[in-house]
Amino acid sequence: MRSVYADLPDSARYAGFWIRVFANVLDGLLFAAVNQLARLGAGAALGSTSHLAPESVLLTTLSPLVIVLCWMWKGASPGKMMLGLRIVDEPTGGRLTPWQCVGRYMMGLLVVALAGVGYVYLVIDPRKQGWHDKIVRTLVVRRGPTA
Repeated sequence: MRSVYADLPDSARYAGFWIRVFANVLDGLLFAAVNQLARLGAGAALGSTSHLAPESVLLTTLSPLVIVLCWMWKGASPGKMMLGLRIVDEPTGGRLTPWQCVGRYMMGLLVVALAGVGYVYLVIDPRKQGWHDKIVRTLVVRRGPTA
């Protein structure tokens, strides 16, 4: 099967470091806003003001699940969607498998624990892959031309 990205030059195809950082910032702001609104709404209803209130802990726990489900369903997190980016399977350019999504998230956590050096690697990688991308064989690309 031919990838829709095959006709794009490499420079236009792969998403670089700064646009991916910005997408992650957008994701963080979005999840923080949703978490805060839910915490305030539920806290007001329940009379709770603690940061460890059950609704805050629940939303913080659900955030990784939402990210992984977005990757599986849409091929991108909300921040990546806003910036026209997509995460694809490296060999085919197609949809990610559920295991790639879970593995990518887990490897991303590991890369963060290693002082983020795996993310910085995508600055020098010709295909703009971080270590978490290389391990699970994914690429972050700009949206390809529509058929």
